[in-house]
Amino acid sequence: MNSWRQEFKETLTLGIPMAGAQLSQTLMNTTDVALVGRLKGESLAAMAVGQAAYGLFLSLGIGLVAAVGPLVSQAHGAGNHKAIARTIAIGCYSAILCGMLFIPLLYSVEYLFTWLEYTPEMKVLATGYTRAVMLGLPFSLLFFVQKNYLDSISQPRLPMLIAVVGIFVNAVADYALMYGHFGLPALGVTGTGLATSTVNLFMFLALLWATWKPEFTQALKAQTRTEWKEFFEVGLPISGSIGVEVGLFVVGALMMGYLGTEEAAAHQIVLVCAATTFMVPLGISFAGSTRVGQAVGRGDFRAIRPAGLASMAVGSGFMVVTAILFLLFPDTVVSLFWDPSIEKDETVQRFAVELLIIAGIFQIFDGLQVTSMGALRGMKDVKIPMVVGALSYWVVGLGSAVYLTFSTPLRHEGLWIGLLLGLATAGLTLCLRFVILSTRIRTDEKLQKAASVDAVAEV
Repeated sequence: MNSWRQEFKETLTLGIPMAGAQLSQTLMNTTDVALVGRLKGESLAAMAVGQAAYGLFLSLGIGLVAAVGPLVSQAHGAGNHKAIARTIAIGCYSAILCGMLFIPLLYSVEYLFTWLEYTPEMKVLATGYTRAVMLGLPFSLLFFVQKNYLDSISQPRLPMLIAVVGIFVNAVADYALMYGHFGLPALGVTGTGLATSTVNLFMFLALLWATWKPEFTQALKAQTRTEWKEFFEVGLPISGSIGVEVGLFVVGALMMGYLGTEEAAAHQIVLVCAATTFMVPLGISFAGSTRVGQAVGRGDFRAIRPAGLASMAVGSGFMVVTAILFLLFPDTVVSLFWDPSIEKDETVQRFAVELLIIAGIFQIFDGLQVTSMGALRGMKDVKIPMVVGALSYWVVGLGSAVYLTFSTPLRHEGLWIGLLLGLATAGLTLCLRFVILSTRIRTDEKLQKAASVDAVAEV
């Protein structure tokens, strides 16, 4: 009992600041949606589809640099500072590479919107937003490299503080660039994208100035082939896992855009609500991954199971509370993001309330799958979870969503029911996998070796 009590304490000590940092970043997007929802026309729907395209590429990059987490946590547990510095260097190079690859693709997103036959106004607005927000993509990834490093050495407070300041920087930038204050032009939803890029640059520079060390600069010129290989062996499956999940939501946003602007706007409102609460279990999952990774690094394999299960209990428990709020007060929540008096139409609000009720149940499984994935990541178990995610999201989730959306009267509700089924399948399967592996690893030397980072042993 003392061991479990200690794990819950350590998980909360690490997880609360990590969750705070994630929640702060999402609150920036929440601010964007709340302000864009006051603009006339198709601005909110355009932001929804533009953000879906940008979010897919950003998530792929975040997944790749997420390799910093388990690699640094295990190196920290083993006391290998050289491996930590080289991992940071590889993470920075990877972030820059992602920016070079993804920005040209995002610039060409107009062709996708034309192929999907969006209205001329929506296509122009969505393209403008996407091209503005893509400018900050490499800075966001570089920020995550530094954040993952600090999280993995159990110092998560500074990224949280910078992210909290970022909320206010974003709000001021939104106010100036959307509505044309302080001598700047009124750019509408495109100004929102520029504001996001501005705050990403600010957070990267602030964290870089506070955390960069001379050994990191030296490591930029000295990485081994083994370290690069191991980074991508961990990072690419994580990127794939995140990509298949985010890809499901991207397709969902595009499907909603095809159904109509009211459905797309309602989807964006509910997605922001779900994404905001999701940041807490996401932060808890980082804590679970750190605790598991540090246990593996110091060879304490019996500590793995309580560390992982504690993060799952905390993350899922929080989502149960938010699910109750969504189910009991859907009208109140939606009214924070949509004012029907602007367009003299309550359709968007009605659709959003219908979807938020489904999202309440969706929340619980979302918390379970992300914390299970984080615990497995700390054991360097990333390939099988990627396969589980692909099957859960794209076979169960998308398959049922397409059928329920276009072959039944459910339409927008059917899409979210499909998302719910996909996440439930992933969450239950990944939780079961962690329970099995965390039991076996106590005595299985082959599994112990597979879970450990090879580069950590190199001095």
